[in-house]
Amino acid sequence: MTSIANLIKSYKNKKMAATKSRRQSENKLHSALSIKRKTSSGLSSLERKKDVSLTKKEEISLLLNQYTAQRDSVQRLKTAAESRLRLAEEEKERIAQEMEFSGSQYEKTHNYEKIKSIDQKIADLHSEIKQRNATEEKLVKQIENLAKLKSKIDLQIRTQTQTKPILLEQFKSSAKAEEMLRSQVQSKMKHEEQAKRNLTILTKKITILQAKKRKAKRAMRKIKLKSKLQRISRTVKKSKTMKNSKAKIKKLKKQKSRVKHKAKIRKSKRKAKSNSRR
Repeated sequence: MTSIANLIKSYKNKKMAATKSRRQSENKLHSALSIKRKTSSGLSSLERKKDVSLTKKEEISLLLNQYTAQRDSVQRLKTAAESRLRLAEEEKERIAQEMEFSGSQYEKTHNYEKIKSIDQKIADLHSEIKQRNATEEKLVKQIENLAKLKSKIDLQIRTQTQTKPILLEQFKSSAKAEEMLRSQVQSKMKHEEQAKRNLTILTKKITILQAKKRKAKRAMRKIKLKSKLQRISRTVKKSKTMKNSKAKIKKLKKQKSRVKHKAKIRKSKRKAKSNSRR
């Protein structure tokens, strides 16, 4: 019985070990699938982000070119205004010198009007140059901000470009692990099922064997009981036979006693009869 219990325990341990091994492989498979899903999602997200970054970079590049062109145009206009300002100032200085040497009042009045006109022109040029400077400063700030943003996006694109091979490698590795682990899980499931079948078959065989043993024990008990009953029956019969024999002997003795008694009576009657004849 101990060997059977040990055998069942051994088969149960094998089945438990197969189940544990199968679960471990399934956990590894789930982990590989999780990594594969994450890397696949990461690659898709990376591609979307890269497309967005490239679109933003293109838009910023267009704005940067536009603002750069506007700045260059403002600088050219400012340079031209500064050049005209120098010429106006030079002309004003020349006329002022002429006024010092002019003799007639008419020439002085005429030169004064010229200087007045030049002063207005100089004031307009100063105002224009001031506006051009303000516009240039604004454009320079916008260009700097766009350049910084473009540099940031370039860094993002470089990072995304460097990250993609890593994610691809993880995806390929997880895909290979998935394929291997699926095969492993299937194999271990078959092994587990075989261990279950072996345990079931062994349990059935032991159940049948135990049933046969119980049946044999019951049959043996019946045989022993039958034998015992037969012995008891023979003993009872023998006892009855002896009892009957004793009864017959007793009966015979009683009959013999009655015969003797009757013989005595007849003898005494004959004796009495004989005495009366005499």
